[in-house]
Amino acid sequence: MEKHLMVGVCADGASSYAVRFIKDFFHSPCDIRITLFHVAPPKGSWCSGNPRAKGEKLLEDARKWFIDHSFCSKNKIEIKSIHSRGNTAREIVQEGHKGMYDAVVLGRQTPSMLEEFFDYRVGSKVIWEDINFPLWFCKCPHDIPKKNVLLCVDEDPPSQRIADHVGFMLNDNPNHDITMLHVRNSKEMGAVTSEDVFALCREHLTGNGVDESRLSEVVIESDNVAKAILQHAAKRHYAAVAVGRGIHDQTAVEKLFPRSVCVKLLQGLEGTSLWISR
Repeated sequence: MEKHLMVGVCADGASSYAVRFIKDFFHSPCDIRITLFHVAPPKGSWCSGNPRAKGEKLLEDARKWFIDHSFCSKNKIEIKSIHSRGNTAREIVQEGHKGMYDAVVLGRQTPSMLEEFFDYRVGSKVIWEDINFPLWFCKCPHDIPKKNVLLCVDEDPPSQRIADHVGFMLNDNPNHDITMLHVRNSKEMGAVTSEDVFALCREHLTGNGVDESRLSEVVIESDNVAKAILQHAAKRHYAAVAVGRGIHDQTAVEKLFPRSVCVKLLQGLEGTSLWISR
């Protein structure tokens, strides 16, 4: 089944990470449709020249890159540009909802501590919005070829949704296998076992057409989920780390000392994309 991705395009160069990730990750352009989306500064802002025209030039350049690299035919790449009304993150989310995309893909540069603290980056803001679609964050790729997906799982609904998403995105992409990772806290042992968690997620993956031979399992004992995921991911060359995200409000303290596993992964992953689903 065709996958429809919305790719955020901006002038800071980070969007090229998303473009390159898509080209490297998918082996079959026939099943991918792309909408390149740009948010220009508000009308009448201090920006010189015509920001909407500059944005459309960025979109055309991105579309040409895909075509020149033999990834997609022109009729499978749509471009869309709007003027911001003052909240770029929210406008990306609104387009994500309206377009009913299979994923919204954003490039992300590694921010400084000051930028992270004051929440300057659009990606840092989008992650806190109320979304019903998966988000992909792509950082600058390393020269080392990356493949396969690390699917971080537990028994909660967000984890089951990201498992379903990974299964859908990889069902006809045999270049990538899936490692299911369960971080188990021995201090909080409950009725649900790692075997139960893997069985739940395996149903989503195979139900989407992923062959059993492409699945593997890893269990790590730790009371620090984000740290365990980052340490494991650093030992392998995964193309993506996929994780479910529960909903809680961002506090002032959260900006400096994030509690959210997703935010910690977004800050800590190097050269590996992060897929998030609520």
